Amino acid sequence: MKQRNAKSFFKASLFVSATIVALTLGSGIATAAPADNTTQTQGVKATGIVRDANGEPVIGANVLEKGTSNGTITDFEGKFELLTAKGATLVVSYVGYETKEVKAATNVVIALSEDSEVLEDVVITALGIKKDRKALGYSMSDVNSEELMKNKNVNVINSLAGKVPGVNITQSSGAAGAGAAIVIRGGNSASEGRDNQPLIVVDGIIYDNSTSVIGNSGTDGSTRSSTTYSNRLMDINPEDIETMSVLKGAAAAALYGSRAADGAIVITTKRGKEGSVKVDYNGRVSTSWALKLPTAQTTYGRGYYSIDGTLDENTYQMWGSKLAAGTETYNNIDEFFRNGVIADNNLSVSGGSKLGSYYLSISNFDQKGIIRETGYDKTTVRFNGDIHYGRLTVGANVSYTIAQTDKTLTSGGLYGGGGSGTMSSLYTWPTTENMSHYLNEDGSKYRLFDGIWELGDDKENPYWIINKNKLQDKMHRFTGAINANINIFDWWDVSARVGYDNYTNDAYTYIAPGGCVGVKYQNGRLNKSDYRYQYISTNVMTNFHKTFGDFDLGLMIGTTAESTTRNNQTHWGYNFITEGTISFNNIATENQFFKDSNIKKRLVGVYGEFRASWKNQLYLTVTGRNDWSSTLPKENRSYFYPSVSGSWVFSELIQKNTAFSYGKIRASWARVGKDANPYATLTYLAPNYTYGDFITVGNNYTLGNAHLLPEMQDGWEVGAELKFLNGRLGLDATYYQSKTNNQIAQPRLSNAGGGILVSINSGSVKNAGVEIALTAQPVKTKNFTWDMMLNFSHNRGTLGEFIEGVQMFYATDAQFGTVKGASVPNGGDFLALVGTRFAYETQVVTDAEGNTTVEEIEGGAFEVDPKTGLYKVNTNTNLQVGNREPKLIGGFNNTFSFYNFTINLLLDFRFGGAVYNGTEYVMQSNGISNATLARDEVTVTGKVNTGTADAPVWEDFNQTYKANESYEINGQTYDGKYMIQQYYGNQLSHSPNYITDVNWLKIRNLSLSYDFTPLLKKQKVIKHLSVSFTGNNLATWTNYKGMDPEVSVAGGAGGAGATGIDYCSVPTTSSFTFGLNITF
Repeated sequence: MKQRNAKSFFKASLFVSATIVALTLGSGIATAAPADNTTQTQGVKATGIVRDANGEPVIGANVLEKGTSNGTITDFEGKFELLTAKGATLVVSYVGYETKEVKAATNVVIALSEDSEVLEDVVITALGIKKDRKALGYSMSDVNSEELMKNKNVNVINSLAGKVPGVNITQSSGAAGAGAAIVIRGGNSASEGRDNQPLIVVDGIIYDNSTSVIGNSGTDGSTRSSTTYSNRLMDINPEDIETMSVLKGAAAAALYGSRAADGAIVITTKRGKEGSVKVDYNGRVSTSWALKLPTAQTTYGRGYYSIDGTLDENTYQMWGSKLAAGTETYNNIDEFFRNGVIADNNLSVSGGSKLGSYYLSISNFDQKGIIRETGYDKTTVRFNGDIHYGRLTVGANVSYTIAQTDKTLTSGGLYGGGGSGTMSSLYTWPTTENMSHYLNEDGSKYRLFDGIWELGDDKENPYWIINKNKLQDKMHRFTGAINANINIFDWWDVSARVGYDNYTNDAYTYIAPGGCVGVKYQNGRLNKSDYRYQYISTNVMTNFHKTFGDFDLGLMIGTTAESTTRNNQTHWGYNFITEGTISFNNIATENQFFKDSNIKKRLVGVYGEFRASWKNQLYLTVTGRNDWSSTLPKENRSYFYPSVSGSWVFSELIQKNTAFSYGKIRASWARVGKDANPYATLTYLAPNYTYGDFITVGNNYTLGNAHLLPEMQDGWEVGAELKFLNGRLGLDATYYQSKTNNQIAQPRLSNAGGGILVSINSGSVKNAGVEIALTAQPVKTKNFTWDMMLNFSHNRGTLGEFIEGVQMFYATDAQFGTVKGASVPNGGDFLALVGTRFAYETQVVTDAEGNTTVEEIEGGAFEVDPKTGLYKVNTNTNLQVGNREPKLIGGFNNTFSFYNFTINLLLDFRFGGAVYNGTEYVMQSNGISNATLARDEVTVTGKVNTGTADAPVWEDFNQTYKANESYEINGQTYDGKYMIQQYYGNQLSHSPNYITDVNWLKIRNLSLSYDFTPLLKKQKVIKHLSVSFTGNNLATWTNYKGMDPEVSVAGGAGGAGATGIDYCSVPTTSSFTFGLNITF
């Protein structure tokens, strides 16, 4: 039934689109007439064709009789007809080309030359509409294919790092197939489950970029931090991309509707061009290695001291005695990793004629990860084509992707199943033990404490995890679109598009028998899950454009419909009956479980845009859109949001000169809506539980709200663009503010309300920031040029007032060590870290009315607990201890060209922003960190309260604990070695010990390429040949002591997410690549 409904929706949408196009086409055929040139009562008919430098027809070029408003545009063959006065001059212009004047005549051939400065200013905006940059009243950035390929990454998001102001990109880890997160101008939704990443649009089709955990903690034990997950933009072959346009403001993305409240990235893929067939091959071979690894101490051995100083060596912890000289130790961490290898091959064929064009590509990316038995293999096929027939153009885009990720458990075992992750075990394995010894000679499992510890209490060996267990994801994705465009008149065109995106992600998890896991899973565990996504859309748009004297006017009206379906099925079980048979048929029925979920969402929208310009100086754009969303209550599901933007190119009033080339100021305001998650209005029953003779009935812990309103974001920005020295020096500056009201929040409230989470409209999120981009060409000679771009940005995200009692919003999968990634209401930080810390001394404060309170003196002395002789921990475990948002991020991109050599150097930098070193926390808790080497003596300095809590009296405390002495504390005698051990355990409770306000400077990319093409002029087979040598992430200078400050332990977590939390992740990699490009 569900499948039939989806097909019916698709057929209905297709029928509506086809009907509108057919009716419009029929109207055009019936009424088509020459342009209105009635102002010329006498004269001659000028005819001709307009071509570009390659001889290809220029479609839609403006042909204007000089000194009049009489004009027309070229058709799909580049031809034109225009009745003009005798002896008239024609002015021919087209965006991206130099304007040309010719005498009016018959059969004239006009060749336009590209204007390099203007061509760079043709950009793709919302709904794929091409516009002149000077007409935009908002900030946007675009990156072309050449720039993307300078530091090609299988995850094309990473290729934007350091290149676009206002864009913050964080790679989750260095594992094969690891995803990345991208946020534009800060997050706008604080609640868990609310995505803050921009909308991705590929060739006009909305492209899902979620990072999906196929199972969940309640079924197969999967969590966002337990292993590696990919974001779905990785399904695109970067070689197929022509341009990426980043729409950053609310006004820039408003036409895309509620899904673009966090900005949009518009991707346009390559198409064929008229001319001979072109065959292009790009191949790369890479090797990669861990950029930086944690180091483990080799001074002290295994052991743990009791109160009286007795040493117990039956432990993996390394609080034991000092190792004797010559004791063998093992570099387990370094030896566990290997050099990764990547083979990347891409082949494309393209071409075209006056009747159409085509582009066909196939690629394979095969990566072997730096962890053995891990890898990522992706194959893609793409076809783009279009056909011209008179005024009608019909096109199609089709792509298919197959990807497989072989991975391992990372920071922890499966939730509720016991065990440990590969990385968490690796970083805490004693250096006195050879970790690679995980099997006995007979092939059975080797355990360090076999016969002493129960299997379920033991620590799993990382080599056992990667060699015995198996975790794998398989992705199949098909994306396609059919589009049509017809120019009914020179001033009126209609377009329609039907889009389809479908993928299946199959996840497989096998935990081998004999693992150090919970008792019921020790005889094996199996999980098979599949996640199916389907998106169907239709879009019909009509565009009117006309010139009246000095005014250019345009009107666009359109409608869109979307249907999204998500289906997740999970089948899991445990306890294999027969050894060696991995199948659900080998698991008893009572130990097998199944769960599925189906989510549907529909959205219908109508939109419009009015454009006006005067003398290429003043530009105004007004848009409006209304959406109807199925995720909101009926009375609230319709919501409207407008935008207005404008620009003034004031340099048009200034006589052209060398010093000042171009000047523009711009401003925009917009309101953008954001609907609810599916079924947020509903409350569901929880599964029944049986207690004795009673069967419980109750609702789910997440409550619905039948009165939800959409979130509404109001945003405005002002900016300026300046160019000097004939465009060799440029400045683009933007200041922006946004406020998202009616937050659809899910605060964790008292269970007395019948649930833990409930969706409500409350509070706001505010963002304000500055973006600066400086471009320059310091050197330009015949044989040497230097192009550079420096960009930097600052954003400050805070929360407004929420209902009383809400301390914070945090993601379930963003809790590690003693901290949570959270958003703090009532003026707090959007990207806060909350956690625990030591208590400060207190003081009695009296207000103006004589009321007294006891308050901490933040920054004062730490309070010492006389019962333990160590620092007292504040009882509030949700104190803000850091802000993860950087104060400044940016990049410095340089390209040096010398004869046939090209060198590219990309640096990116960051100032500020807290990073929590959870890996150090784990290593220190096990006595393996080098920070615990001071074992002879430690000192506790602070103050002790000898009074009461309400009337404190503070006395200084200073105590040094020495390993060879004993201490009387609160009537109990403690050995000095035990107290030193406890001192380090006490330090774990003070979250700021592991938080760094990070600064960094990275060599993101360094490449050298050589173009052999000029040496091949005597032959006609090879049109282009070049080789390149590229290094990525070659060096990082930072004050962070951990592995890499660019980290997010739980990729895809909603709300405030897990960015800035480093917890036993796969280390970031550096790489070196050799590339070859041949075009035939």
